Amino acid sequence: MDDLKLDKYLKRIHYSGDLGANMEVLKRIHQLHPQYIPFENIDSYTGIVPSLDLESIFQKLVVESRGGYCYEQNLLLSEVLTYLGFKVQLQLGRVLWRKDENSSAAKTHLLLIVEWESQKYLVDCGFGIATLTGPLLLNEQEPQETPNEQFKILHKNGTYTLWIWKEKWLPVYRFELEHVEPLDLEICNWYLSTHPESNFRKNLVFSKVDPLARYTFSDHTLNIRKKAGGKESVSIESEVQLAEMLKDVFGLNENAIELLKQKI
Repeated sequence: MDDLKLDKYLKRIHYSGDLGANMEVLKRIHQLHPQYIPFENIDSYTGIVPSLDLESIFQKLVVESRGGYCYEQNLLLSEVLTYLGFKVQLQLGRVLWRKDENSSAAKTHLLLIVEWESQKYLVDCGFGIATLTGPLLLNEQEPQETPNEQFKILHKNGTYTLWIWKEKWLPVYRFELEHVEPLDLEICNWYLSTHPESNFRKNLVFSKVDPLARYTFSDHTLNIRKKAGGKESVSIESEVQLAEMLKDVFGLNENAIELLKQKI
């Protein structure tokens, strides 16, 4: 990361203002990143293993205006926050979405722990349907508000579990604070992008969140869950509808649409 790349990233997420390593900057970047850089798995869905090389991630998500999944999103975010002066640690979590909180799960999700003024915060712009839009104080077990939803982090015997409120409390993932090697990420990334039973190989997934709603596409359906309440579902059945949705809802360009056309 350098000043030129930082400037390009900030323009990508429509950020302007102070750039100090303080909580207001962290909150603002955390809210804007998932609004303008969507969660998407076009690469893995079309048979491409996403590169975890930071130059490649920057080229894809910033220069080419694509999106990505957790490894790409949070590695880019980690690079930016580190350059701004934050202390950032990579962590791997076990995904519990649509599962019981005690379910067995592999460590396949990348999240960040950011330290500021001797406090640790969970930061995560890469979970798609339940992506955070603000940092969460790690060792606070009471519910915490973000710009879009309410979350809580329960801590027991060294294990943290993230929960989201959607009419009831739902577990998102659990994790422990331990060292993560680059090879750990490469193995997880390869598995999610190549295993025939991986959801990212079988299903096309898009997600973004803005101050008004959370938008998620899967199984030929665009779901719009509004912050004010209520949910709208739109069936996407044709290539034309899909291309229009990618452009108008998720802000993806022709390069992403053309890559998809090779598969569908």
